[in-house]
Amino acid sequence: MQTTKTNWYIYALLLLLVYIAVYLLPLGWRPLMIPDEVRYAEIPREMLASGNWVTPHLNGLRYFEKPVLGYWLVAGSMQLFGDNAFAVRLPGALSAGLSALAIFLLVVHSGRSRKTALVAAMIYLTMFGVFLMGSYNILDNSFSFLLTVAFVAFYYAHYETQSRRRLLQLIWLGLFCGLAFLTKGFLAFALLGIVIMPYVIWQGRWKELFTRGWLPALVAIVVVLPWALLIEQREPDFWHYFFWVEHIKRFASDHAQHEEPAWFYLMFLPLLVWPWIAQLGTAIKGLWFLPQQADHRPTSCQDKNLTGYALLWFLLPFVFFSIAHGKLPTYILPCLPPLAILLACGLVDYLNDSAFRKEKSWFTAGAWSAATVLLTVVLFVVLQQNAAPAKPVWLESESWKGWLLCTAFFISAGLMVYSARKPATPHKTLSIFAISLLPVMLVTPFILPARTVASKMPGAFLLQNAWRVTPQTLLVADNDLIHAVNWYFKRSDAYMTSGGELSYGLSYADSAYRLLAGKKLAQFLSQHTNNPVVIVLHADNEQKIKHLMPPRAQRLHWGRFVLWHIPARAGKS
Repeated sequence: MQTTKTNWYIYALLLLLVYIAVYLLPLGWRPLMIPDEVRYAEIPREMLASGNWVTPHLNGLRYFEKPVLGYWLVAGSMQLFGDNAFAVRLPGALSAGLSALAIFLLVVHSGRSRKTALVAAMIYLTMFGVFLMGSYNILDNSFSFLLTVAFVAFYYAHYETQSRRRLLQLIWLGLFCGLAFLTKGFLAFALLGIVIMPYVIWQGRWKELFTRGWLPALVAIVVVLPWALLIEQREPDFWHYFFWVEHIKRFASDHAQHEEPAWFYLMFLPLLVWPWIAQLGTAIKGLWFLPQQADHRPTSCQDKNLTGYALLWFLLPFVFFSIAHGKLPTYILPCLPPLAILLACGLVDYLNDSAFRKEKSWFTAGAWSAATVLLTVVLFVVLQQNAAPAKPVWLESESWKGWLLCTAFFISAGLMVYSARKPATPHKTLSIFAISLLPVMLVTPFILPARTVASKMPGAFLLQNAWRVTPQTLLVADNDLIHAVNWYFKRSDAYMTSGGELSYGLSYADSAYRLLAGKKLAQFLSQHTNNPVVIVLHADNEQKIKHLMPPRAQRLHWGRFVLWHIPARAGKS
């Protein structure tokens, strides 16, 4: 028994070290990317600077696309660690780690062993999509974590026999449901509802929706209500815009933002779940098609209930997101925790089954197919860099990045094959397969092509020219770069050449003057010759304003970004 406990703690310690190495330590290495990372850094920065924690603002303009909790989390991290990439990405990375912990607790509660629960957490953290999003500053990370805890709390409450514990777990469900609402809005209620209600009905306990469902609903309302009343008092139009434009239109409108076909997520799921998608067939066989071997399956009846619950938890939100017109790959992050649970249970059952313990034919086929894909990618990278007529991914001066990535792929492919060939316990086999992605995860922050930096990361360029921006300088930016101008120059009063996502904020009478579309920019420049002006644009948008620049203007160009510096007229300040 002591050996089992020791092994469990060793697995847990190794998983923690991997999490620290690939999620936390590299957070500050990469510059922030536009638009998402800088946007979700700038809004919290403006909250800290203004002291207004109720109404989100971007560039000093009302920004009603999301509620406030995600911004609060980033703002709190910035207060602790400063205005830097590490601080703004930390809440997302912690959300990934805490989601893995919630997965672990749920699987243990279902009657599975701690090792199997660790496999589920390990699968989640080594999904490539979870890794990419967990090291990126977006609100989906925090939202997915809060939803995951809410789903776990419901499962605990549903099978709890002691009334006091059930009461506490229902309160936790309502608390995290309310917090998820404060992160991304009504979507939290929709996703929890479309899973919990069918599951309770399937279990034949539909009456509990009325006898117990009121408590988490009441707690969620209590959590949301203070901020909801404050924002209604300060910004009466918030709820109309947030509900109608950000929910109804984005879900059902034929002109929704990020509109994509229904099969969009089926195309991205293999990449997000990589490399575990290669073992999906093995997991399905382990869950539903193996002979029932009572010697290794848990005695608790909750094991089958967990499988059904996780299946509903994955499928119904996935279908919901697929039906919605507006789509981004990050939206389906809440679907990945239940998929990790299904994969873990199915793979452990498959590798534990006496009929397959020696040959592991399905697992071996999955490991070899994953390794083959990686080696194919290596071949493609080599050809793209050296033989393709198109531009290579990396410049000649940074070709070492390509070779580093290829080396990581080779090591990963070798570990995948090794996991299938070496006789070992199921948990060791799965651990080896999981760490096969570790080399790729470790090198990913360091292999960004210079072209990507020059098109998506303007921070270095802006900081090099920050000395040009004084308190008297008037700032102008296009919609593509407004977030970066705000963040790197620490200003929230820039004028804009186009509205884009800030069109709603610019529609208010007290903000409309900030939009310099059409002839307004020429009028603005002629009226403000006494102040220096800095205009920052995406290079694609420069032609629209280039003819307006006076002879004294200085043009600086870096990558796909352009900065025009117009000094004040001689003798003016």
